[in-house]
Amino acid sequence: MNPGTAAKAINELHDIRGPVSIPGEWMWLFILLSVLVAALLAFLALRFFKKKPALREIPPPPAWERALVELARIEREGYSARGLVKEYYSDLSGIIRWYIEERFNVRAPEMTTEEFMQAIRFSEKLSGTQQGLLRDLLLASDMVKFAKSCPLPEEMARSLALARAFVQEAQ
Repeated sequence: MNPGTAAKAINELHDIRGPVSIPGEWMWLFILLSVLVAALLAFLALRFFKKKPALREIPPPPAWERALVELARIEREGYSARGLVKEYYSDLSGIIRWYIEERFNVRAPEMTTEEFMQAIRFSEKLSGTQQGLLRDLLLASDMVKFAKSCPLPEEMARSLALARAFVQEAQ
């Protein structure tokens, strides 16, 4: 080694530096906060993009409730006051036939009254009382719709009462 080089190296030496802070002293807190923020973002992203559950459909009210509502509608509309006797009985028998189809699974709207009464005569689905109410109601409707009978308002009210009694009895 050259004496000039050694002297030069000695002159270039510096004193020892003071203590240097290690950057990792607070690093664990930074890493922990980063992990928590990442987890929160992942949770929010999953929640946002997760398929929304389908809204549960509310089942329709039972057939007897809907039939009673429709019978009340017929009463409110005042068919007899407006002279709409045939329409009154058409709606009345239509509601009852729809109710029978819904409640007892009998294709009542597609049958004549005679066919229908034969079909349910020996059925255990309708009691004798229910069959009697139904027969009276449907025969009164047929008389108006096909024989051009013109019942009094009291008879129309009685037919509506028969229809209500049938629905309430058959529920």
